[in-house]
Amino acid sequence: MGKPKLKTFRVLFSGLHSSSKAAFAFFICVWVVALVYRVQLTIGLFGNPVRPFDFQPVTHPVWFTLFYFPYDIAFVLASFLLAWLLSQLPFLLKESKILTTLRVLGLVLLHIALLALILIHGLHGRLLFDGQTGLDLYAIGEGFSNVSFVEVLKVIGMKEYLFLLFPFGLFWLIVLSSLSLRIWLGRISVGFMVVLLLISLFTFKDANRTVHAEIRLNPALFLLSDAGDRVLHKGFVRGRPEWVEKQSVSGLAAPPYFPQEKGGTSRPAQKEHSWNLVVFVMESVGTRYIFDTSHGNPMPMPFLYRLSKESWYLKKHLTTSNVSTKAIFSLFSGFYDLFERQNFGTRPDMKIPSLYHFLDRNYDSFLVTPSSLAWYFPTAFVKNSGLREIYSYENLNFEIKEELNSLGRYMARDEIQAVDFFIQRIEKAREPFAGVYISFAAHFPYFDYGEDYRIRETDGRLMSRYYNNLNLLDHMIKRIYDRLEEQGLLARTIFVIVGDHGQAFGQHHPNNYMHYRYSYSENLETPAFIYQPALFKSKTFASPTSHVDILPTLLEAMRIPYDPVLFDGESLFHDPLRRKYLFFYGYEGSISSLGTNLMKVQHSLKEDRCWAFDLKGDPDEIKPLDCTSYPLQVKDLQEFVRDHDSRLILYNAWIRNHETGAVSQASKTK
Repeated sequence: MGKPKLKTFRVLFSGLHSSSKAAFAFFICVWVVALVYRVQLTIGLFGNPVRPFDFQPVTHPVWFTLFYFPYDIAFVLASFLLAWLLSQLPFLLKESKILTTLRVLGLVLLHIALLALILIHGLHGRLLFDGQTGLDLYAIGEGFSNVSFVEVLKVIGMKEYLFLLFPFGLFWLIVLSSLSLRIWLGRISVGFMVVLLLISLFTFKDANRTVHAEIRLNPALFLLSDAGDRVLHKGFVRGRPEWVEKQSVSGLAAPPYFPQEKGGTSRPAQKEHSWNLVVFVMESVGTRYIFDTSHGNPMPMPFLYRLSKESWYLKKHLTTSNVSTKAIFSLFSGFYDLFERQNFGTRPDMKIPSLYHFLDRNYDSFLVTPSSLAWYFPTAFVKNSGLREIYSYENLNFEIKEELNSLGRYMARDEIQAVDFFIQRIEKAREPFAGVYISFAAHFPYFDYGEDYRIRETDGRLMSRYYNNLNLLDHMIKRIYDRLEEQGLLARTIFVIVGDHGQAFGQHHPNNYMHYRYSYSENLETPAFIYQPALFKSKTFASPTSHVDILPTLLEAMRIPYDPVLFDGESLFHDPLRRKYLFFYGYEGSISSLGTNLMKVQHSLKEDRCWAFDLKGDPDEIKPLDCTSYPLQVKDLQEFVRDHDSRLILYNAWIRNHETGAVSQASKTK
């Protein structure tokens, strides 16, 4: 009885091999890709100092791997079944020409599917370690909208290229092999799967019961589950709500900003001398961490704490967006960026005035950063405003700091060497000068700069590495301050220290790491300090301020004429401020406003739902409230977002047309 059943199974097994060589080869290749991914992931989780979501596995790596193999096996078998069923369709047709065409088309589709699966597994692994996220529709949309294909190719190493090519070679090796070899490979593969499944039944789940789906699931299953979730919520398909799409065309010449024929300046253009300007932008620095000693560790930024007592300290300062590109645009323009995923500052036709537009032409202006501008910086915006001297990862010939693991790589130039270069550039600058430094050290993966900057033990926790690098930044800020003082420049220099956005370490949601997945306070809060005792008497601002306030405040302090109507922000010399709200755009697909009464209203554009937080009574944002209790603020938020983008685009077009007209008039005069 047993032998006939075994013989029947062998016949069926042989039939599967011979009926579609391509489908069987596809099965083996997908199995190899999934197997390599799971092994590499385990090596990275157990061996790399930087782990996704601060994940700390406690079981042996072999048992950890075996427990999650069923997800991979289920996906591999489903992929094979689908490929085999599709391979049988041509046999329903009798006409040989169509049959041949369909077979060729089937091979092409299998190669495309195999390439897609390789990319999904590879990118998912890279994002886990490099971005603290998995490959979902959001990550795909962000990649296509903001990162060029050329920039992606630059960070792909030889190992990744081999990983891409190997399965295709294996595919054709199996297709061209003999039937007996394919049967042998099939038996080995299926037997291996059965053994793994049986062992997994007797393994214990990792004691950490908060294993994220990004780690637990096969990458393709994770992407499919995210797509299914989007469809269920109907948010990803619907996009922006109808009220956002309807652009207002009434009152375009009215505030908050649009070119006016007459506009007053904030203060008389009288000054004893031109002020030097040094702006230190701290990447990914959250206000709640900089002076924190709650864990028993030394204060991360003691020099900055000292400086806060001698400066304007904007204690409740907030970014305009939880991503750098939009935040930096606001810092140097006084405008909110577009309330959509597209970044206005990267557009080649960008003509919105920046800080450099307002400075005299004799200002010696330069910008230094150890990171790559191509990934986060509104380069077109500052270049079109006149900045030409930019030093970054691309043209600084310094040591490369990098974090390597089995699946990812993060790179930047050495922060200390970059600050050395910035100080040297200040020393040889002619006055007046405007120097901007944008740091990287507090950005993931928080490179280890050694014992000199360690205030917490290297225990594998992301926050420990982060706190150590805040201490590094504090030392770098002090070095710049000390050198300005030594050179006799400090008395004639305005020193601005500001973060671009906040940083999260699992607050509110297990996957709320870094800054761009949510718009809670930890993602938006970032400190700001303005130091120059002759202009800014020591003061702590307890009311919320924004990036859009920085430029008009500096222009007023430097007695540089400007039209207040042409900014979204306000000079902080004004007391009280005229505005009712601050606004924010979250890259997770949300828009928010914060009222002067500290009521925060948020609307998800993806899910078309609204909620609110009373930050006065609930500063930790624990109790979400129903928006129906705040209809006026919801209405004001909707109206602002509806009008803002069109106004910004129109203002930019007005400037471009004005410049074109001026050039044309000059040509006629000649």
